[in-house]
Amino acid sequence: MDNFLTATCSHLNNPTGAATTSTVATGIACTPIDPASKGTAQAYPVEKLFLLRESHTKYSGFATGDFLVSGGVTYAVVGVGEWAAQGGMDKYYSLTLEISLGS
Repeated sequence: MDNFLTATCSHLNNPTGAATTSTVATGIACTPIDPASKGTAQAYPVEKLFLLRESHTKYSGFATGDFLVSGGVTYAVVGVGEWAAQGGMDKYYSLTLEISLGS
């Protein structure tokens, strides 16, 4: 899986609820941002499916409500799933993302 972590992203969050976000981490290895898989999309409102994307990373800091920035585009993190690979020797995080229309 590490061979697929060919993109980089940044992690932003808004811990105070203010209008601005704070950078938590940069240079995070992740997979390129892709349209969401069919399984992920089934649990999402149909009128927003065109906004749904996903990425994977080993970085464990993302939480629902945070933001991921990649390629100059900001995505809201709407879901985080954890899964083990290689018989549990590696841990990855699947991020369900929604394109922020203001970016």
